[in-house]
Amino acid sequence: MDDEAKDSKTDANWTYSAGGATESPEHAGDDLGNAPQQQSTNLPSVQWSASEYVEHEKDSRWYLALIGGGLALTALVFLITRDILATVVVFLAIISVAVFAGRKPETKQYSVDENGVKAGDKTFSYAQFRSFSVVEEGAIDSIWLKPLKRFAPAVIIYFSPEDEEKIIEVLSNFLPHEDRELDPIDKFSKRVRF
Repeated sequence: MDDEAKDSKTDANWTYSAGGATESPEHAGDDLGNAPQQQSTNLPSVQWSASEYVEHEKDSRWYLALIGGGLALTALVFLITRDILATVVVFLAIISVAVFAGRKPETKQYSVDENGVKAGDKTFSYAQFRSFSVVEEGAIDSIWLKPLKRFAPAVIIYFSPEDEEKIIEVLSNFLPHEDRELDPIDKFSKRVRF
């Protein structure tokens, strides 16, 4: 192999970096467009325990109203469609709402650090989310992580007020903050204490 061929092989073993430094291909992103791994930022890990959702007390009147409304909706569906299957599906949906409403929230362990968000036994990478929002829900606030996937549900995490600043500091290093208010469905759920 002549000297010119050796020089071209040596020169091809670098990539451009905006800071003016060069890096070898094994540290750069791959040909599929994946970004290189981020350097450790030495951010603190914030850990806390919180309820997985806000529990609203529901008395027997709440369940009677749900059953009454559910029966009226079931009858209306049957009168409009005359379809037994659709009627049964609506009735089963109302029963599942009642069962879910009676479920007590679990206390989960949460953490945020440079590797992502952990909620109970699930771990989420920051690459799965578009942004985060702090949503005021009365006495307790929550953080909503907006997913990149269009129809994926938001990940909602609750926290103690004394942890808010530390959690937001970590999240702000990886995701943009976006203002958000409760949408009409969330407001309705809160109003009916679901």
